[in-house]
Order: sequence, then C-alpha cells, then structure tokens
Amino acid sequence: MANNSRPSANAKKLAELKQALAEILGEATRRGFHGKACIGVKVQDGAIQQIIRTIERVNR
Repeated sequence: MANNSRPSANAKKLAELKQALAEILGEATRRGFHGKACIGVKVQDGAIQQIIRTIERVNR
C-alpha cells in the first residue's frame, strides 16, 4: 500500500491523510448530511504531493 522508497517524504502526508479521512467522515456521518464526501491523493514519482478534500451537500 505505502511506497517504501520515500518513507520520510510520505510519512507526514500519510498522517495528514488519516486525519483528513477522520475529519471528513466525522462531518459526513452526522445526522442530516446528504451528499458526497471525497478524498483525493495526488502522487508524483511515488511521493504524495497533495490531499484534496471535497464535500458536496445536497439540499433536501
């Protein structure tokens, strides 16, 4: 799963990814939420460059 060729470069980003996932799930799993929650990861040459969080709410 994790690329071991860049452990120090990716370690911080992996921790950020876990935190982002916890935050986005916390928001999306609240009662009354309708929509889509997404996490994207941009990788270049085995190194995590960006973590993208997107929450789309549907008004009902």
